[in-house]
Amino acid sequence: MFKDFRHHLRHLEDKGMLKRITKEVDIRFEIAAGLRKVSDNDGPALFFEKVKGYPGWKVVGGLFATHKLTAAAYETTPEKLLDRTLELESKRIPPVAVATGPCKEVVLKGDEVDLRKFPIPIHTEKDTGPYVLAGVQIVKNPLTGIRNASMHRMLVIDKNHLSCWAPPDRHLGRLILQAEEMKKPLGIATAIGLDPSIPLTSQAKVPMGVDELELAGGFRGAPVELVKCETIDAEAPAHSEIVLECETVPGRRVADGPFAEYPGCYSESKQAPVVKVTAITMRKDALFQTVLTGMPRTEDHWMMQLYNEAAAYRLVKEIIPEVKAVNVTHGGASRHHVVVSVKKRHEFESRNVILALLGANFGIKHVIVVDEDIDVFNPHDVEWAVNNRMQPDRDILIIPNLTNSTLDPSAPLARTSAKWGIDATMPLTDNEKYKKVYIPGQDGVDYI
Repeated sequence: MFKDFRHHLRHLEDKGMLKRITKEVDIRFEIAAGLRKVSDNDGPALFFEKVKGYPGWKVVGGLFATHKLTAAAYETTPEKLLDRTLELESKRIPPVAVATGPCKEVVLKGDEVDLRKFPIPIHTEKDTGPYVLAGVQIVKNPLTGIRNASMHRMLVIDKNHLSCWAPPDRHLGRLILQAEEMKKPLGIATAIGLDPSIPLTSQAKVPMGVDELELAGGFRGAPVELVKCETIDAEAPAHSEIVLECETVPGRRVADGPFAEYPGCYSESKQAPVVKVTAITMRKDALFQTVLTGMPRTEDHWMMQLYNEAAAYRLVKEIIPEVKAVNVTHGGASRHHVVVSVKKRHEFESRNVILALLGANFGIKHVIVVDEDIDVFNPHDVEWAVNNRMQPDRDILIIPNLTNSTLDPSAPLARTSAKWGIDATMPLTDNEKYKKVYIPGQDGVDYI
């Protein structure tokens, strides 16, 4: 269990999975360029010790930039990561309130609040400006009081205002609208620099009304300690590096974007809710964390993929209990394309799998179902199955106009897409001609 952000950093450094960068870097592109490189070259995470124009500040990024780094956060191996995720997401330990914590060492209010004094990076050439990307937004449902934790990009507008890109069909977006309908602001505690349990479980595909901080407690095997915010009705993790205490400005919207998003292309400019930063609390020597998104894969993709795969696995298992493996693929931005291998017992039950996944509310656009002898993580093997076990006029299902991710430049309407699936399984009977060629003894060769 990692007690806090710094414990996680020490763990990575002890394992040779974190590198300290002593060269001075600029928040404009240079931090992001380093994170891009480690995402493409299997790590390590980066600790930038000198930031141009921000004396004393240090920036950390890339903590989940690779399969190995993500597995290290779960204290397991890449091969066991899905099993570990499925095991942990069923556990719940409620958070506990504490009087104070390290995040209260410095308290800034009123005119002391100035986001421009923080080393918030600009990541890509067309991004609108500096974005807070590693913050976890923690709010209370204005109707029920139940907490919700999620991650949404926040564009710096001025010294004490941010956008909060939370689409209306996401949990936070719904809660913002509910508060507006009640004609009151919604308090949002945005916590930056946390032990990995909190940002990772914020990605879990759980129903609205489930407190993700309970999942984080189950992940870490101990309750998350929370402190009351200074100026808003919300709580924040006591061991946060930084907490931005925000409240929505009801009815106010601002242009947010373009922004380099997870599909690997830019989202267009859209109207996003505005929040006012009413206070900032932090450690005396606070570390600023950022994450990179953009062309797959980055740490954003690894964080999303775990719970997308877990959700897809659970859904498939309800239909075909003998599911072998699920792969939410790289090229589908760790969200939109899924390959599933199963041992089917009914001729057409693989089509039920396709329809269930396409209808699930986590952005799947394309599904391929293959037999248990196909390695879903081997694109060559999957393509072989599609070539030999599928006829397009018989085995491709196309469903027009379903709700889908807004981040699809090919979409005909906002958050709308046609979706499709391929049944690349062989028939249950008379299937000898579909089987792979096999040479007896090929798996036991010991002379090469």
